[in-house]
Amino acid sequence: MGNILRDPVLENEEFFPPPPFGHRWKHALETTGASMHVLTKYREMIDMQKPDEVIWEPYPEAVIMDLPAYCSSGRAIWRTRGPLIFFCVVEMYHPDRVMRQFGLRQRIPPVQSTNIQLHKIDLRGKTDKDWSAEHSAYVCMWNERASNIATDESLEEPMDFYNPYMLWYRRITRRFMSPRGAIAEALAHGITSIHQLTLGDDVSIARIRDVAASTLTAIQTRRLSDA
Repeated sequence: MGNILRDPVLENEEFFPPPPFGHRWKHALETTGASMHVLTKYREMIDMQKPDEVIWEPYPEAVIMDLPAYCSSGRAIWRTRGPLIFFCVVEMYHPDRVMRQFGLRQRIPPVQSTNIQLHKIDLRGKTDKDWSAEHSAYVCMWNERASNIATDESLEEPMDFYNPYMLWYRRITRRFMSPRGAIAEALAHGITSIHQLTLGDDVSIARIRDVAASTLTAIQTRRLSDA
């Protein structure tokens, strides 16, 4: 009886034209099916990434060797610190801030100052401008590119959580893309801190209470920002 009532044609969607756009709203809001809604989940997943899940060196030696020669012809200056120049445009290149992408140990980079005037150049009325003369100081820096290569020792394993660079980076950067990711990190850090306080013989209940209170405050603050 069921086979009689169910037309096989109706079970095959390829026989029918696609539904109208309004058809997408016939179900309740989903957070995993549509790209505009799943962005929140993507951000949370990035926040939850562990150091050993990040590929810092996307182009290892094996990949470089298989590339055409023109792709690696400038390899000697991939880590040069200096200006990148294209007519009126000058952008400073700082590979010493991303040394792990080259398989090298990352140190705290020196403070860099950006010349704001370089980003305020107006091309109107400057059709005959000699940019090589205008940017002569940067051209000289580029000419010395081979003598200003960023280098360090090889990095064999992920950087420790308490590495000086990691301590500096967490202090100066925006660490999370989502409030939920921040909550998870605050909770994990609080539990880890409490665990460390219980390892010694002299356990301070007052100190544990302070850490727990600060952790709960951090979590509450992030929840309010997510509201």
